[in-house]
Amino acid sequence: MMNRKYYQQIRSNIFLAVSTFFLLLTIGSCSKELEAPDTLEIKNLNPVVRATDGSLSLDIKSNTTWKVGGVDAAWLHVENESGNGDGQLHLSYEENSTVGSRTTTFFIVTTNDGKYHKIELTQLATDPVLELEEQELEVGSRSRTHEIKLNTNIPAGGISIEVLYEQEAEENWIANINVQADVLRFQTALNTVEEERTATIILSYENTSNEDVEDVWDKITVTQMASGNDGPPETKDFGYVKGLPLGVIDENISVTGNIVSTGTSDNFRKNTYIIQDENNTAIAFEAVGSLSLNQYDKVNLLLDGAQIGTFEDAGVSYRVIKNISSANILTSASDPGFSPPKLYMRDLTEDHVLSLVTLKDVEFAIPHGGYSNFHEFYVTQAYGDHATKHYPAPISDIQGDNMYLITNREVAYRRNSVPKGSGTITGLVVKIRGSAYGDLGEYSIRHLRERDIAVNPNRANGFSEILVEWELEPTTGFPDGTPNLPPTTGPAGATLQKDEGTGFYAANAPNGVYLIDKYRGDKPDANTIISKSSYNVNTWGTGRYWIMDKVSTQGITSSLSLQFEAVSVSSTGTGGGPRDFAVEYSLDGENWNRIANYQITGQIAANQTQNVTAGLKMFSYKLPDELLNKPNIKIRLLNINNTSVNGGSIAIPGSTSRLGHFSIRYNK
Repeated sequence: MMNRKYYQQIRSNIFLAVSTFFLLLTIGSCSKELEAPDTLEIKNLNPVVRATDGSLSLDIKSNTTWKVGGVDAAWLHVENESGNGDGQLHLSYEENSTVGSRTTTFFIVTTNDGKYHKIELTQLATDPVLELEEQELEVGSRSRTHEIKLNTNIPAGGISIEVLYEQEAEENWIANINVQADVLRFQTALNTVEEERTATIILSYENTSNEDVEDVWDKITVTQMASGNDGPPETKDFGYVKGLPLGVIDENISVTGNIVSTGTSDNFRKNTYIIQDENNTAIAFEAVGSLSLNQYDKVNLLLDGAQIGTFEDAGVSYRVIKNISSANILTSASDPGFSPPKLYMRDLTEDHVLSLVTLKDVEFAIPHGGYSNFHEFYVTQAYGDHATKHYPAPISDIQGDNMYLITNREVAYRRNSVPKGSGTITGLVVKIRGSAYGDLGEYSIRHLRERDIAVNPNRANGFSEILVEWELEPTTGFPDGTPNLPPTTGPAGATLQKDEGTGFYAANAPNGVYLIDKYRGDKPDANTIISKSSYNVNTWGTGRYWIMDKVSTQGITSSLSLQFEAVSVSSTGTGGGPRDFAVEYSLDGENWNRIANYQITGQIAANQTQNVTAGLKMFSYKLPDELLNKPNIKIRLLNINNTSVNGGSIAIPGSTSRLGHFSIRYNK
């Protein structure tokens, strides 16, 4: 334990580690008497006092009148609730006879401009204790993360930290020091000097009460060996590293690969770097501090002393290497020869998860709207958080396979129109299991920049043609009960109807298809609405269906695909629109063959926060070759049970489900 005299000499240099948080306050308006802006400075924002009763004064520097907000703690008393200019706030507190510490927060605010500071005062339950398990620690020259057990009853915000370096020329080699619960953590950088070096870490608690009681503190002296004592690291392949257990990596090993993500994209987890090897296997790591790395740099990354943990993204747990700092970058150089592998969707495997790939010969399955098609109003609403975290847009490739492109709501270009032709998309291969949009397939892809979507903007440059399509604003001014509205593209005689339907209507009608608005991300107005462009029906139950008929595929011998948008109306109870459907086809209207089952979600409502979306979900399916070169094909979307989007039974009649798009395409 360090003596009191020495501690008094170094105490003035110890900084207080605090966390400040912001809270909006409502303050009565008043006219300004001074032209100069308010100033407010308070030295101690996180005072910690002992368990016995006592008093405390906080020094305040200001150029105006200030006051104390409400204090919601019966054990803490404010002696003067306001002041003018420089002064002190006087507090008194009662004895804490409980077994645990207690904390209260309050605000000091200027009465003119409303400038404020939050004070978080903690009263200990017993006399303060601060004891490190070790007093001395010898470490190797390699970069390592260290944990020392700590016995304390002082909140982390009340503990000050200082480092004293014995060699002044070798400062800052101890970094990322923090106190968490019962442990002191810090990192030692790589020692490149042929001499050992020493530093002392000092933890202290300064008594902020008016009692004449000595402060509490402890220290640990760290000695790092000279360079070279551990030998050069052994380069390991990515498979070896991915097989290591969770926890600290206690091996002198490194990996070599290309940086494919620098953790700066709004479309993936911030501060998460990804390094990829020559076999296109990827490892994620988190940076401590800033790293001078550019995308595609080739890097030799030291892993010794780092820690393997996990992070969650969209309902999936990924492994990540934590505590990587600049000391872990052994070598780094640009690599102009690197490029992500070019693959078809069917080539993706588990080994590609988190790696950067380029999907070739792809198109947007529904080339209408923006990268995110939801009502912008919901982005600002608390109940829209889950439903607007990301948007899945289906993409297909020339081989007929489908997957989803994921766009986070933070992406600035999310409302740009999707390109209509074909090309490539480069992005990270991910899994999405926690989406409001339900099942998104085995793999999805996250672009890191808009230019990674290298798809031709013109429809004529695509590899597919539209056979029939219902999209955009349909015909207006039609008489109620019109049997069918013609498709926007394709044969005029093609029909899209609801079973037992009575035709199309401008407003709700029994067994009728009526029109309402649809959300489109690329609309220039803030509402992102296309008027009267979504087909609604409110009579559902097992065996009810949408059906498309009277479409010929004669002369078409290449791949066919089906695309549609759907959503059901949610409700406050267990009811709501239908959830479970199947895609089926027939050539004669009697014999039906199933292609796939699918589920749709409920339209977002103010009182529902989970399992709802802020717009329609897009679906895309490859159609069987049996439908090629036929005079008439029939496709239906069959409601296969009475389960609602809320998990209960659908209300019959009255449950509503919608279609916003329906199309069939074929490869040229």
